[in-house]
Amino acid sequence: MASGPKPPVYHIGLSDDSFHDPAHTGPRPTHHIPNGGKWSLYASTTIPTPPKYVYDALVNVQEWKDWNTYIPHVRITKHPKAHHRSLKMEAGTSMTFTVAITPEETLQMRAACTYCEKLKTRDDGRLSHASQNNITRIRWSMDNANSMLPGFVMKTERVNEIIETEDANVTRYRTWQAFGGLQAKSYQKKYGEPLKGKFVDWCEDLKKRAVENYEKDKKEGKA
Repeated sequence: MASGPKPPVYHIGLSDDSFHDPAHTGPRPTHHIPNGGKWSLYASTTIPTPPKYVYDALVNVQEWKDWNTYIPHVRITKHPKAHHRSLKMEAGTSMTFTVAITPEETLQMRAACTYCEKLKTRDDGRLSHASQNNITRIRWSMDNANSMLPGFVMKTERVNEIIETEDANVTRYRTWQAFGGLQAKSYQKKYGEPLKGKFVDWCEDLKKRAVENYEKDKKEGKA
């Protein structure tokens, strides 16, 4: 039997159990912020659906308005396949997020998807995926180039991991975001606590959306 996916070993910032403890807000390394920045957020959940439903909910950004209370609106400003009728997030997609920090305060954030793997599962026909629990990763960063905000002032990177489990109908999801730059600590002081709650909300919203779509497909004989 294949063993479950092991979290990567991080040599800077939080590691091991602390890395996966949402109570800790120390640096968590990401691909483009390898030192973990000044602080970070983390959340995870177990979702009783196949990985496809979690993946689809994440990449279908134009449907976030139907379920996402943290980022309830996404406007795609640039896309590698701009001529397609139904645009989904993929590497090279530029977006403007409406971020609901609190019920009274929203912010506009420009983001760019820097990495979006195709969904990996044991039965996707690829031999390298057949004998393991696969992890599919999606990342986006603050789009400093188009927001006129230099990275040394403020930069962020969000990581999403969709983790296949031994049960084909159960998915583990985890996400974290690193914040770096000169303004990162002041941003944490102002928004850190409400954003911790929003990360929990994100996971619960995503879980609800994935389950709803899975149950709908089962009723229609599509799952």
